[in-house]
Amino acid sequence: MVTCRKLRKNLLLALLVLLLAGLVYAGAELMGQANKNAADAGSAGMDMEMASLDTIKQSQTNKVNWSEERALKKKIDQADSMYRTQAGKAKSDIAASGRVSESTRSAGLAAAERFRQASNAYADFWERNNGKSRARLAREAGLSRMKNADMVFNDVDSAKISAYNEQQDALAKARKEYLKDAKTDVSDADRAEIRRSLMPRLNRLNGEITSLVSSITNLLSQVKGQAGGMGMGSLGGCARQAVMTGPVDGPAALLSPLMGLLNMAKGLGSNVSSLMGDINSL
Repeated sequence: MVTCRKLRKNLLLALLVLLLAGLVYAGAELMGQANKNAADAGSAGMDMEMASLDTIKQSQTNKVNWSEERALKKKIDQADSMYRTQAGKAKSDIAASGRVSESTRSAGLAAAERFRQASNAYADFWERNNGKSRARLAREAGLSRMKNADMVFNDVDSAKISAYNEQQDALAKARKEYLKDAKTDVSDADRAEIRRSLMPRLNRLNGEITSLVSSITNLLSQVKGQAGGMGMGSLGGCARQAVMTGPVDGPAALLSPLMGLLNMAKGLGSNVSSLMGDINSL
């Protein structure tokens, strides 16, 4: 009888170890998918930041040195290209190991800072030339890229996602303020150019965001299923407690970040639609 009880205990322990290993693996897999979705959301955010900056055109009322303006804007474009290279490496890291490497993270954050500095220099130019709404838009775009990097180059995190979402709202307000001015301060030809160049990009971005929302929604359903299944039975409950206090968080820990990421992606979609409406009304 004692031998049977001991055998049963050993079997239960073995099952617990196997279940723990499975939960740890599942948690790591889901974390990798969540990080991929966050990186994809970051790519959509980058496109919105650049689309916002590309609406900035020459003022009809405050003539400026356009060569200087173009040179400063080119530095932003170059900084954006460098940042996108690092964001691409982040996606490769995530595909290979589920998370961004330290070297890629460091390079990505540095690239974001270069973008911010270039955007600030552009904002300073417009402030010197009485382009208040243009300056604000450029500065908010630089701040947005910094929050973008915090989200893209780190494991999925509710606070970082929320911070980026809030900064996207600030960027949207600055963009709307500038486009209101642009209705009377930008030439007919330049307003037509904004529509011609940006509408195809925004239509494409809108489709990408729709796919992203679907991907996050599906992942959220998987996470909810995994988190719910971990509470079934005493063995499952013990396993959940062990995993949640271990080095790898269980699926339940991803619920809040993914819900935040879903809301942020939907917000990006709304911002794209709003920008398209503003451009069409120029």
